Amino acid sequence: MVDVAELRKFELFGIFADSQLSELAKITEKKNYKTFSHVYEKGERARHIYVVLKGLVSLRELQPGDQVGIGFEMRERGELFGAACFMKPQEYTLTAVCLEDSELIEVDADKLFDLCEKDPDMGYKLMKKFAQLYFERYKVAKRQIREMVKAPTIITALPG
Repeated sequence: MVDVAELRKFELFGIFADSQLSELAKITEKKNYKTFSHVYEKGERARHIYVVLKGLVSLRELQPGDQVGIGFEMRERGELFGAACFMKPQEYTLTAVCLEDSELIEVDADKLFDLCEKDPDMGYKLMKKFAQLYFERYKVAKRQIREMVKAPTIITALPG
């Protein structure tokens, strides 16, 4: 269980009333991961939502046997990842890899879902926050794609 005062320090959890934070604290744990540890793998059932307490986590696409992969996003202190548990088919779409020793808050997704069912206000606040976070990420991705398309590209066709 994570202390309510510690949860309150993060913007994500600051949206909740004291009673809601108290319930949320009961379904959270702190977990430590070493550098290059995988928090979860692409395709696994999304059982937890994570918030970085310290360290750096890369969300990347890794194919079987790959050592490196394509990094899509990074998460650092206070940032959320792993919210696939609220979206069908409830599978992680990327692999989460710690780029340095990291400490994470792990929220049990099934229990969080139950809390939101019992307390619709909590569910509304959480979904509103998720929508805000993901819309910001969408805008960043859109900007990145625009920059890639806008960059001059030379395509060479070979005869034959």
